[in-house]
Amino acid sequence: MSQKIFSVPLLILFLCIHFIAQAAKTRSGQLKMVLNEDPEILNPLLSTSDYAVDVQTWTCDSLLKRDIDTYAWQGAIAEKWELAKDNSAVVFYIRDNVFFHNGEKLKAEDIQFSFDVYKKNAAINPAVAAYFDGIDKVEILAPNKIKINFKNSYFKNFEVAATNWILPKAIYDVKTQLPNQLNCAGPYQLESYEKGKRLSLKLFEKYFGFNVNHLKGLNNFENIEFQIIKDEEIRIEKLKKSEIDFLEFPNADFLERKLTSDVAQKTLTKVKVENKIPKAWSFLGWNLAKPLFIDPNIRRALNLLVNKEEINKVFFDNQLSVINGPFLHNQEYGGKIRPFVRDVKTATSLFKKAGWMDSNKDGILDKTVDGVRLDFKFVLTYANKDFEKVWQYLREDFRSFGIDMELKYQDFNLMMKSKNDLSFDALALSWAGGGVDPDPKQLWHSESSQKGGSNFVGYKNVEVDKLIEIGRMTLDRKKRIGIFERAYQLIADDNPYLFLFMDKYSYYAHVNRFTKPRDTYNYGVGINTWSLKK
Repeated sequence: MSQKIFSVPLLILFLCIHFIAQAAKTRSGQLKMVLNEDPEILNPLLSTSDYAVDVQTWTCDSLLKRDIDTYAWQGAIAEKWELAKDNSAVVFYIRDNVFFHNGEKLKAEDIQFSFDVYKKNAAINPAVAAYFDGIDKVEILAPNKIKINFKNSYFKNFEVAATNWILPKAIYDVKTQLPNQLNCAGPYQLESYEKGKRLSLKLFEKYFGFNVNHLKGLNNFENIEFQIIKDEEIRIEKLKKSEIDFLEFPNADFLERKLTSDVAQKTLTKVKVENKIPKAWSFLGWNLAKPLFIDPNIRRALNLLVNKEEINKVFFDNQLSVINGPFLHNQEYGGKIRPFVRDVKTATSLFKKAGWMDSNKDGILDKTVDGVRLDFKFVLTYANKDFEKVWQYLREDFRSFGIDMELKYQDFNLMMKSKNDLSFDALALSWAGGGVDPDPKQLWHSESSQKGGSNFVGYKNVEVDKLIEIGRMTLDRKKRIGIFERAYQLIADDNPYLFLFMDKYSYYAHVNRFTKPRDTYNYGVGINTWSLKK
């Protein structure tokens, strides 16, 4: 419901799940997609946003992939692999016909570099570096054979090894990283990029996957064009005019209300799907370094004041799930998180107990701190005008309780800068999904609160850190879930975010010019299984 940012355990780098083969087809035509914002950075080593990942998913590749329907491992750049019985190492056998977009043949040294770059320079992308903690060294055993050794029992070691995007050392091993440098070994390559307008990809004719049986029949378009359109109404009008081919919607009501015209009914297909891929969840992130948000009881009070059920009903037709922590209370990983219950009485009591009152009768709570009166005023920054009415509703609701929340719209990339600089009060964002088997370190461990890390709110809890560290080294999945659940409940109790909603379903519409095997697979829609109708 708000602007998404990419979280490595949540999406593509460690959930690089592509796609089921069809009968071979001749690749033709153009797939016209849309990005709501410019990718802040296209360079896979530096990027963190979902918009960059939307592009990189088509252009980059890894040693293995996940089958989008069964979630089983499939060969990609590596044609086969051998995992040690004690999980201490894995050997990959590399295909002979893999090329990068610059025409250079992939070498074992490129694979070695693609792992070493994070180990040797963790500051290059702090949000990613934590996942490489368990990688000891990458050995080149032969020109087409590498061994990745693990130094601990981190439960994602094999997944990290299998799904890290492989990059050409000659291009990316430089002191100055170019922000829009995008050179990989995937099915499409970057053709052009006009900031604020469009980004175009073209088929990479030397892509190895065209000759791999279980990958044949995928990526059936000659070109993919992403139009960069920030305005929701313009995106919808372009879909109605068939100027873009595919558009996602936040809920069923929104889908139906926006696509009611006769033209839309005749030219578009509207789809509601439910699958197993983890759904996006939204939140307001508090800057815990700010005086207003230091006290966890005040953060709890803010959470208790919000009428989440009413917001869900009024703005989302009850199509979302209300959450009270990093996961839904009835999901596997969040089964023990207490469900949300609005409690204005308790919230009011918590504010009073912390010394907040309207001493000068101006309608705003205040408190004397070090001899200076501090008003309960803060700025909520958001980058998606589509949901501005939600924040306006929340602002008025807060105001009735003596809380002054100023709204500030900001360009997404500028907002990302304020996030990284920690120069914000509160941010309206959402994490795009979640790992099928998640690792909470990136978001919640105190080590991740460094500048550029994903724990940008600065959350620190020694007990949570300890549970995360124990859970990460626990291979037994049932035991690991139990350990992480205890950590998630502590996080929920600390309220570093104002947790809001999680998607239940996925909704999309597309122009009626495609052949598609299914509306969705178990672990994703699978757009790259689509092709133009003959």
